[in-house]
Amino acid sequence: MLTVLASVYEKDGLVPFLKALAKLDEIVVYGTDSTSRHLSENGIPCKTVHDLTGYPEILGGRVKTLHPRVFAGLLARPTQEDAKVLQAESIPAFDIAIVNLYPFAAKSKENLSEDKLIEYIDIGGVALIRAAAKNFARVAIICDPSQFERVLDGVANKKFDIDLRRSLALEAFNTTTAYDGLIASTLSANTATDKTLPQTVNLNLRQQNQLRYGENPHSAATWYQPTSVQVQDGDLQNFPPFEQIQGKEMSANNIVDCYCLVKILRDAARGKAAACIIKHNNPCGVALGKDSEEAFDKAYATDPLSAFGGIYGFSAPVSKALAEKIVQGFVEVVAAPAFDQDALKVFASKKNIRVLKLKSHLLDPTCNTSPVRIKDVGDFGLILERDIEAQVEPEGFTLATGDKELADSLKDDIAFAWQIVKHLTSNAIAIVKDTNCVGFGIGQTSRVASVKLAVEQAGKLADGAVMASDAFFPNIDSIQEAHKKGVKVVVQPGGSIKDKEVIAACEELGITMLLTGQRCFRH
Repeated sequence: MLTVLASVYEKDGLVPFLKALAKLDEIVVYGTDSTSRHLSENGIPCKTVHDLTGYPEILGGRVKTLHPRVFAGLLARPTQEDAKVLQAESIPAFDIAIVNLYPFAAKSKENLSEDKLIEYIDIGGVALIRAAAKNFARVAIICDPSQFERVLDGVANKKFDIDLRRSLALEAFNTTTAYDGLIASTLSANTATDKTLPQTVNLNLRQQNQLRYGENPHSAATWYQPTSVQVQDGDLQNFPPFEQIQGKEMSANNIVDCYCLVKILRDAARGKAAACIIKHNNPCGVALGKDSEEAFDKAYATDPLSAFGGIYGFSAPVSKALAEKIVQGFVEVVAAPAFDQDALKVFASKKNIRVLKLKSHLLDPTCNTSPVRIKDVGDFGLILERDIEAQVEPEGFTLATGDKELADSLKDDIAFAWQIVKHLTSNAIAIVKDTNCVGFGIGQTSRVASVKLAVEQAGKLADGAVMASDAFFPNIDSIQEAHKKGVKVVVQPGGSIKDKEVIAACEELGITMLLTGQRCFRH
């Protein structure tokens, strides 16, 4: 006979589980008031915790299971001494505890007042889970409906053993850790401001899956759900951010590059067809087009050599014709929100290509991503950074010098150049013509070096183009290099002690300069 304690907020799957369990063994079930009513209404005999303790639920349900007779039934060890105590006190020894918690994570997103939100902090449920998990030598703790099948299989196959109970206990402690961490983080965040961060931060991570390898093949790596997605949320449809349709297992580099890809597409596309090719966490081609194929042709032409072995991404569907172009070269990943069926057949001929169907919300520029970034600096600890600056749009740029009509005529390229340069590794320069990034200057230790790389790559296409810089120009040398290739508009944050000299140089050379007022370094 199995004695079961059930105290659940989310009741889905509970009735079928107990009916299936009753077919395998005789069961006796105790439940809190709402749980016992639910079970009784669905044909499962259920005693109440009140029957066990002799005390009713009080304080509007705040206190219902916190009683020695409940916890003795969970914590009694599998010894003769503890068994005698239970027998003397007429306390049942629980074999299985089924407990899930108030949905604090979901409620924390509903903008409830603090006094209403704290009513969703579970006290008794967490205590029950921890007690049952501590006593895994005898008790099995179920805190998620996904575990029902595993327990039924264990009972049916006579494997309801210590290994199963230990694994359930580990999952239970991870659940309570995540739950408490979320509460602490939420309440702590309520005391933070735009310019401060909480004094304590809980990183409650849940493993998604093992990765093929880390940054290099000799390194192991595992992918985790972000801290903004909690186990208790009950709404994980936004993670993972893609469906892998085919191809080899993902590596850590693939994940990092795909994140970079999505950020650029989200900023660049704005409802249009965009293509982006990523290599080593930086783009080597980004463009807009009337459809994905045209955008790809423009992006690929910027740097075909670097596109080899790249990560290809699109904001619009991928057609068969585009797929046929892509498979002509070596490609690691192709990612898009949709694929024609004929395109998938083309990719199927190259079984190693990873084909990812992106979840559409990722490409929405209003996508509500976390403003907090975490940087691991090894022995120097972790740095948390809050991105408190509002997005700067071209309409807010200041004309420092030059032709306003020219700036208006190139407004699409100006916007595109700024949307791209802020995703490049500093020092960063992007040169744009006809909504195609034709030149990149990435990761150099001087700004003029990045300018030289970008204009050299752009070649003749730099004539009449827009050049964007992620930070101010410390000297006029970058302006002179841009002028040599015919750059007509420069977009930069401003803020250098030599701004006046730089602006004067633009005026002398006939270059229009716009100031964004916001630096966008990325290291």
